[in-house]
Amino acid sequence: MRSVLIPFLIAFEMLGARTATAQVAPFSMDGAPATPSAPAQRPAQARPPQSGAPPATFDIRGPSPAPRAAAPQNAPLAPKNASGSFQIAPGAVAPRDSSRPAVAATAASPAAPRIERPILPFETIRLEGESDAQSWTFHLTQDEASSGTSITVGYKNAVVVMPEGSRLRIVINGETVIDTPIQSSDNIRPVTAQIRPGLLRAGSNFIRTEAVQRHRTDCTIAATYELWTDVDSASTRLIFAEGATKTLRSLEDLPAVGVDASGVTTIRVVAPKVYRPEIRDRLLRLVQMIALRGRYARPVIQVVESDPGRSPAGTIKVVMGLASELRGLLPGVPDSVMAQPLTMMMQEPGSVGSTLVVSGPTWNDLDSAIAVIGTQAINTGKIDQGIVDTASWHWPEVVTAFGRHSFRFADLGIATQEFSGRRLKSRFMLNLPPDFYATEYGEALLNVEAAYTSAVKPGSHVNIFVNDKISTQLVITAQGDVVKRHAIRLPLKHFKAGLNSVTVEVGLLTDADDRCAPGETLSETNRFVLFDTSSLEFPEFGRIGRQPDLGVLSTGHFPNEDGPTTVVLGRSDTLNIAAAGTFLARMARSAGTPMRTQFASATSAEDASVIFIGAVEQIPPGLLGRVRVSEHLRLVWPATPFQSDASSQQVANTDFTMTLGPSSADRSGTASTDEVRKRWSESFRRQGVLQQTLGSLQDWMEQTFSLSVNSLSLGARIDAPYEPPQRSTLLIAQNRTPEAGVWTLVTARTEEALAEEMARAADPLLWSKVAGRAVALDPREFKLQVEPIQDYDFIQTQPFSLMNLRLVAANWMSANILHYAVLMVACCLLLGMATYLLLKRLGRPS
Repeated sequence: MRSVLIPFLIAFEMLGARTATAQVAPFSMDGAPATPSAPAQRPAQARPPQSGAPPATFDIRGPSPAPRAAAPQNAPLAPKNASGSFQIAPGAVAPRDSSRPAVAATAASPAAPRIERPILPFETIRLEGESDAQSWTFHLTQDEASSGTSITVGYKNAVVVMPEGSRLRIVINGETVIDTPIQSSDNIRPVTAQIRPGLLRAGSNFIRTEAVQRHRTDCTIAATYELWTDVDSASTRLIFAEGATKTLRSLEDLPAVGVDASGVTTIRVVAPKVYRPEIRDRLLRLVQMIALRGRYARPVIQVVESDPGRSPAGTIKVVMGLASELRGLLPGVPDSVMAQPLTMMMQEPGSVGSTLVVSGPTWNDLDSAIAVIGTQAINTGKIDQGIVDTASWHWPEVVTAFGRHSFRFADLGIATQEFSGRRLKSRFMLNLPPDFYATEYGEALLNVEAAYTSAVKPGSHVNIFVNDKISTQLVITAQGDVVKRHAIRLPLKHFKAGLNSVTVEVGLLTDADDRCAPGETLSETNRFVLFDTSSLEFPEFGRIGRQPDLGVLSTGHFPNEDGPTTVVLGRSDTLNIAAAGTFLARMARSAGTPMRTQFASATSAEDASVIFIGAVEQIPPGLLGRVRVSEHLRLVWPATPFQSDASSQQVANTDFTMTLGPSSADRSGTASTDEVRKRWSESFRRQGVLQQTLGSLQDWMEQTFSLSVNSLSLGARIDAPYEPPQRSTLLIAQNRTPEAGVWTLVTARTEEALAEEMARAADPLLWSKVAGRAVALDPREFKLQVEPIQDYDFIQTQPFSLMNLRLVAANWMSANILHYAVLMVACCLLLGMATYLLLKRLGRPS
């Protein structure tokens, strides 16, 4: 019996010794055990990065500092870092500093649970066609970057995707970490891979998802539209080693809060007596600073008056208020808060979440603590250069065209691509300023540099899509050619202020695909190459603001920015303040700077530009008329409560279309086939031959010359009251009033729905679609119904110049062709009369 037990006892002792060794010697990324007293050093690269890695300037924070050892109590302040803010070692207490608030961090709890972080910026990322990719960045703390890490990716694909010729790749910081066949058409399949030590770094990390897909049986171009792979956020995450911590050591770690499984970063603010104007105004300024400094793709604000407990993934808890009010609300607040402003990062015990404490003994001290967070939150260099910070959901960051400028594909994120399939798709994004006014004239030039083999038949085509609508098509007429700077004209009317997506789609026809022999879709012989030396040339365009225009909001600007915009809340409670916080944080992220706002009541804001945020039952009398929304809204929405489908997935890289006018499904209701047929027959019988002829002529004029009845009207066009569809859950409307300024309404059926649907509208892809004079959100299809602008006023945004005036006049006359014709006739009559009088005075009678 003893001979049997002895081996087990020996094994048990060896296991205990190994466990003790692992507890004493922390994990060292270079493979050697690190001593407890010495900080772990950043390892050298094990091998050079592969091609396609981001440039050396990609790491926004620069080289990652080594983790600090625990400091004793009352340790002195560490030197200022590059951002200019103080950092204190974990467990330190900040001494009194009269010049600026203290920044501190508490030690992480040793009982923290295992860290698993979602990393997708959307609930689902769809990769379509034969070749597709999407890139973005994510942030890590020093503790996360230095721990052992693995990645799990969950995906599901179309049944027609051929596993033998289709691959899904995940690239992190230029190195492929997952390369797997696409073979999961039944359910979501997880794929796990270990990330080598040293690949991840503290701060910004670059990630790219790529899919190469081939059809099982069909070789046609149309069949490529059936190919898709969905990467699921709930099944895609980073998994850190057992015992790893996530300590936010300073404000520089705010981007490392991350996202949840829906791509949302929640800023949960705990503020006592939030209904007070002193707290409300500072809270709405604070959440903008946090969203800017955290660089969150989709910031959503929650406001509570008491501590809700542990924070889930993708959530940062912010406790703000006067020091006397926080002592009983949050344990662990140091005594120094009673004497000076305090901005302190705390680790929640037993949770991966963190708490940011912003406090001070007086209101002025609280303002000083908020100002610390605003330090380095605004990147004036990027704003001046027109770079939009989209890295957290789209890489590279989007550049702005302020006028005549040429952008190379390489600078827009499109590398040289050799292609062996049937349909090549490349997409980039471009930003235009909020006062962009070239909707009716002008063209941009897309200079294509490419080559294709003789196997490509005439009839192949290059389609250019602008904002998911086809703009231009080029037909290939020669077999085999090298194309150098072939200019494709893109009408500027397809562009808009704010973010614009441009897609180059090449459809290739070959004899081999017509035969479609078995295994033909697996052919790797390149047929086409698109060079990164291709470019997009933007011309000079008119720049002038319009009122009303919700497109200005989508760019993060108010219609009139000469002074602060007045914000009126339907009721100063947690839900309305949360909705207003999400609205302002979303605008701040689009503009790259906090919004200039002031708060007032509805009665004291009669003569100012106002943004009203509240439920439909809280809308003051007369406000719906001011923004030209039908008064039926007060009766229809409360009578037809609508529960939004929160489980509906939001898929990136799909067509977030904008529908114009009310939906036919909302008007027709239910009717039998005979009734519908009778109604249509009667409508055609009521139209005479002349009316049908005029209708055909009108359609021909609009398709051929872009001339509509509205453009041939001399009178002022006045917008009729807008009535949103019954199933819509969020309404944003705007109008200008002669007696006051520009009024904007943000409303929903209830306060709960307003906070929820405003969080849905904060999605960066959906928010970029806000335009016109009114938009209504359809949550089932995740679309915006846009009501176009008919009547507007101009507002000068640029210094006066004859060139800009000429461009603005050219666009206005192109939109009002009858005014242009009348002006030309008047000029001709004036010229003829002047010529007649001159000849009569100087000429000789015959």
